[in-house]
Amino acid sequence: MAAPSTFRAFLSSRPGDQARMALGAALLVSVSVGFALGSFSGIRRYLLRLCDLAAAVIPGTPSPERIVSAVDAADRHVPGHRTCLMRSLTAEALLRLYGFVPDHRIGVTRERDTEMKAHSWLEIHDDVLIGDLDDLSRYEPLPSLQMWEQL
Repeated sequence: MAAPSTFRAFLSSRPGDQARMALGAALLVSVSVGFALGSFSGIRRYLLRLCDLAAAVIPGTPSPERIVSAVDAADRHVPGHRTCLMRSLTAEALLRLYGFVPDHRIGVTRERDTEMKAHSWLEIHDDVLIGDLDDLSRYEPLPSLQMWEQL
C-alpha cells in the first residue's frame, strides 16, 4: 500500500501529471504481463500502433522530460520488478502518445570473458531520456529499433 505522503503528493500534482502517472502505471503493468505472454517485438508493435492512433485525441503538450518523469514515478510506486527494456518500452509508448518519436536503443557489452549484458534506453536528438547510466558508453549500441521498422 502506498504511503499517505506519496498519495498526497499524487493528489497535489497537476491533473495532466496525474493522468500520465496513472497511464504510465497501467502501461508498466501491461508491458510486464505482455512480456510474460508474448514477444518484445509483438508487444512493441501493438503498443506503438495503439498510441499512434490515440495520439490524435490525447490533450496536452507535455515535454518529453515530463512524460519520462511520470514513467519514473509510476515505476517507483507500482509493486514488482521491471527491467530497463520494460521501462523504456513504456516510456516510448507514452512519448508516442504525445507525438514524440524517440530513438529506442539497445546496447550490449561483454562482462568478464563470456557473459554478455544488454541495456535499453531512449534518446531524442542524442539526449538520453530514460535508461541513462554512468557507464552507458561501455554498451555498444545495436542499430536503432526505428531503423529496423523502415526495412
